[in-house]
Amino acid sequence: MKLGRFVVDTHVHAQRFAAGAALREKQAQPGQEWEALSSVLGALEPYDNSERLLYDMECYGVDMCVLLPAFGMSNELNARIVEAHPDRFVAVCNAHEYLERVRKGEEEWSIEGVCAELDRLLATGRYVGIGEGSPYMPFPPNPREPVSQETATRNMLRIMEVAARHGVPVQLHTGCPMGYGPTTYSTGALGGFNLNPLWAHDLAAAFPDVPLVLNHGGVQGWWSEKLQEDCLHVAAAHSNVYLECGLWWAELYERALADPNIGPEKLLWATDWGASMPFHYQPGRYPPVYPVQIRSQGVVHHQVDYWGWSLRELQRLRIPQDDLNLILGGNAARIYRLPVKHTRLFRPPVPR
Repeated sequence: MKLGRFVVDTHVHAQRFAAGAALREKQAQPGQEWEALSSVLGALEPYDNSERLLYDMECYGVDMCVLLPAFGMSNELNARIVEAHPDRFVAVCNAHEYLERVRKGEEEWSIEGVCAELDRLLATGRYVGIGEGSPYMPFPPNPREPVSQETATRNMLRIMEVAARHGVPVQLHTGCPMGYGPTTYSTGALGGFNLNPLWAHDLAAAFPDVPLVLNHGGVQGWWSEKLQEDCLHVAAAHSNVYLECGLWWAELYERALADPNIGPEKLLWATDWGASMPFHYQPGRYPPVYPVQIRSQGVVHHQVDYWGWSLRELQRLRIPQDDLNLILGGNAARIYRLPVKHTRLFRPPVPR
């Protein structure tokens, strides 16, 4: 039995990289593979991995997915996957092609260039939002040149302006996978908002009509609940802030559902399907299972099964099915304007 009427994973990577040759060239030793992979991702050519994705969708009863480009993944390839399966996929966009020109020395990075690229992509009508995360950080990243909160916020406000013009949601990355090198965190592509979700208060207040989605809801891959608490703080304070929750264990859902200013209306099932992040099992401890990149084990070489674990955690929740339907797809259908077969499938959201 499907877990909901209309099941949508709003954080999926349908592209993958064949990184073996590049890692062999780097001669990465055990424990160093993540840094090596981080250094070559921008130059790798992604391939279409949607056959495996469609297989898992059939296995687990997932109706639609929102495709995200990340770490060198192509907007154009995602758009082609959507065009091949318009009833199964939609895609958000990032500034990948512009950043590629910057990486090759053809242009110099500026927030104006980023916004012009996002504006161009959204004007095509092929994309339903901005993500994964938002490209507000100077490129290429330099860990010796930290970016201030003021600069990061001003850059993000420019991106929010683009989203407001096109009437689409914006995604902001929160959480730490633990594997990739330091240039993915505060000074790199993910930026200062990644470890400081409370900064998002200013964005939500400045653009109350733009849906702001906090990728991973503070839990991308680790056992700590600190960043989730920060994300809950932002979501509870603003009606336009939503939290991805697909990598949460059951107890984390309970905290959000119990908050009268959050509830099921603010949660989006989103698992990071397609990412290279296994699950760690620690029997007798809390949480007994959680997703994390384990540095000593190196890069994952198989297709990790996110949905099986995530859906089992959701099954532990003793909540009304109408609430679960909102988390699994109803909220996504509203925010990303997804096609559904019938009206009145979902309980109208309670204003939060």
